[in-house]
Parts: sequence; C-alpha cells; structure tokens
Amino acid sequence: MKDVLGMINLMNEQDDLSTLTRNRCVAAVPFAGKYRLVDFALSNMSNSGIQKVALLSSPKANSLLEHVGDGHNWGLDAFDNGGLSVLPPVSLRMDPANQIRTLDHGDLLHLHSHLDYLKSCNETYILIAPSSVVYRSNFENMVDYHRSTGADITVLYKNLTEMDHHAHIGHAFNLEMNDQGRVVKAASTYHALPSVTPQNIDLDTMVMARTLLIELIDRSINSGKEAYLKDVIWAHLADIHVQGYANHGYVAIMDSIDSYYAHSMHLLQPQGWKQFMINQESVYTRKEEEQEIACNHQALIRNSFVAPGCRIEGYVENSILFAGVTVSKGASIKNSVIMHDCEIEASAYLDKVILDKHVIVEQGADLRGQYAHPLVAEKSNVI
Repeated sequence: MKDVLGMINLMNEQDDLSTLTRNRCVAAVPFAGKYRLVDFALSNMSNSGIQKVALLSSPKANSLLEHVGDGHNWGLDAFDNGGLSVLPPVSLRMDPANQIRTLDHGDLLHLHSHLDYLKSCNETYILIAPSSVVYRSNFENMVDYHRSTGADITVLYKNLTEMDHHAHIGHAFNLEMNDQGRVVKAASTYHALPSVTPQNIDLDTMVMARTLLIELIDRSINSGKEAYLKDVIWAHLADIHVQGYANHGYVAIMDSIDSYYAHSMHLLQPQGWKQFMINQESVYTRKEEEQEIACNHQALIRNSFVAPGCRIEGYVENSILFAGVTVSKGASIKNSVIMHDCEIEASAYLDKVILDKHVIVEQGADLRGQYAHPLVAEKSNVI
C-alpha cells in the first residue's frame, strides 16, 4: 500500500497504568511475556504492506524509541521511500511561575506542529492507529472498504456481545450506526461490560485522505474548540461521512492497570491463548539474544508462560514470566506478571502481583493483591 501513510498516535493514550507508565509511555509497556504494546500496531502496518510509518511521539517515549529503532525488526527499513519517522512532541514552554512544563493538550496541537511533514508526504491516505489497543487487522482490507463506500473517514470498531465476557473496557467510545454502517453518534463509555448490552467499541483506528486530515487540523486549531482529533470527528458527524469497519478478532484495550492485568490473565485461559496466538509469527518485536530456561528438579510450573532465560527453582502457577526472571527455592508465584530480570528470593510468596523490571523480592516476603486491584511494584525496587 504505497499510497497509505501509517501513523501510530502516542498522544491519545489513557495513561492510567500506575507506576508502569511513570517513566515510560503506554506503548512501551511489556505484554504477553515477550512483546511491547507498540509491536502490534507496527506489525499490523508492516503485514498490511504499509511502507512508511510516522510515530507521533510523547514526552515519555525514550525507552520506546530505543525499542523501535529504525523499524528494521518490522521490515520498515526495506523501502527506499519508506521507513519509520519519529514526530517529536510539541516543544516545552515556560509557565507563569517560570517553570518548564509540557503543554496540557491533546493530539491536535501535536499534529498541527507537524503539518509541514504531512504536507510533504505523497501518500493519498493516512491510517492512524493507537499504541495501547492490541488487535490484529489487515489494513489493506479496511482501506479497500473505505474506498468502496466513498466515506470521508472509516473507523475500526469491535462489536462486544455477551460472548466477550473477558472484555475489560475502561475509557472508550460506543458507536451508534445506521443500517448502512454509517456512524451517527459516538458516546463516551466507561467500564462497558458486554454482559449488560452489546456495544460497538471504537478502536481508535481510522483511515482518511491525507488532505482531509490537514484540513481538519487547520480548521480545529483555528476554532480552538477541541483538543483531540476524535472530538473533532464526533462533533461533525452530521457533515462528515464516518463509516464503521468491524474487527472480529482478539481485542484488548490497555487503559488502566486493571485492564492490563485482566487481559494478561485472560491469555492464560485456553480460549484466550488460542485467540491471541493465532498467526503469532506475524507479530514482530525487537530481537534479543535468547537463552534456555533453567528449571531445577524441584521446580513446578503450571499453566504459565515462561520466557527464555528464566531460572526456576520454586513454584509458578497461572503466571507470565518475562526473560531473565529468577525464582529461588521455596518461592511461590501465582496469578502474577513478572517482568524482565526480576529476582524472587527463597520462600517469598506472590499472588495477584505485577512486578516491573529489575525488582528484587526479598526472602520470605509476602505480596498479595486482588483480581480487581493487583499489587504493582515499581521498576528496580527492593521489597
């Protein structure tokens, strides 16, 4: 799809993932034992044949930029006129107290600051995707559908029904559509449980003509009424033809620590793992040197994902362990997410816990959270 410019929007993230996003953006949060959340958006674009991708960056994107590099792990460095570009956040300014701070605004001002870049591109269409929503999609089909309907904008949505009992939606828009699939209303929804009523949840992904995006940005900045591009679109549904395009596969919206934990635990259920792992080879990430898993004869592992490079001497059940985790003799881990290079010392007990990278849990420690509110340990802490 040489005529489509891909954009991953980091400026529209709901940053409510506790200490996991204190020093990193949501896109850089590790997920499923080996990935970062941004891997799914990049992989969708690469697999759809999009050759040029722009990353609308955020102030906390340092580790993310190190992860994505020049995009070669996603094949984005293979094209003469393509590749991955980083569009930095709006410059800092001085507040009245003469203290430097980041402007408090949405993505519109960031997009406006990069109008020269958007105008210099040659692609006919632009496809904007989020970094905090995990799904698989062939964007080529979505773009073809967009062309066939003659819509101004096409948005991706997921129809949640009673069958999607694992869904955990925090902040999202519920779309109301007519019989032709045109969006006629968008209403903000919070904790939209599908068991209550079916809903069409917006996945924050859209395709439109690049010239239309430029026009919307200019018009909105001049009016000064909205901070986010989506607010502009929803406010003008009467005169902008917005069409819905359904995604029927796995979807996980990561907008809170509770949703992150719920989706992580869902992966360990047979149906959840099956849904998530379909075409796993089509999801790319930064390549790391892998080591074998070392399991002592006393180790016991049940229903867990254990990444390469872990050393297990204790008990692990219904948990996800990233690379380099050490579980010492007599230690027990249940219903938990343990990120890279954590060390669980002898006789420690963990249940419903999320440990960020490089956390040390000392001998005999007892850490317990709840399914609705897991206990979260900050990166590099000693507990």
